[in-house]
Amino acid sequence: MKLFAPKIETKKLTKKELALYHNLNAVPYGNALATSVSQKLIKSKDAHHGLYHSHRDYCGLGLFYENGLFTLATVNDGYGPDSTVASFDSQTYFISWLAHENDQSMSLYGEKFNNQTITKIRLEWYLEDNYSPVWNAYCTYVRSF
Repeated sequence: MKLFAPKIETKKLTKKELALYHNLNAVPYGNALATSVSQKLIKSKDAHHGLYHSHRDYCGLGLFYENGLFTLATVNDGYGPDSTVASFDSQTYFISWLAHENDQSMSLYGEKFNNQTITKIRLEWYLEDNYSPVWNAYCTYVRSF
């Protein structure tokens, strides 16, 4: 793993952010979910077919696969990857990393705490046949729970 931007340190979180951090799910995503995500990323021939939000301005973090490299990157104006946060040159390393991450740990990646980060529900949405990066489609999916 090559980390291009450090995670936000929990000691730098406000009291309100720290309370939210402790309420986020800390259960690792696991091998099965990480493997499924990696396989779908590989099947997407174009980097713009990764997992990301598509709307105006800052769109948070996305996952992409291009030229043999898995990346966690920022997305702006619905286009990504923009700035690489972390990269992995092997599917095995990517799966191992993602399998050990969780909503709590992922909330510390990116420009701001817990701002459109990767979550378990986003990973599950990405695996759906009708996945769309459009914000309204994601919101409809989330409301179904």
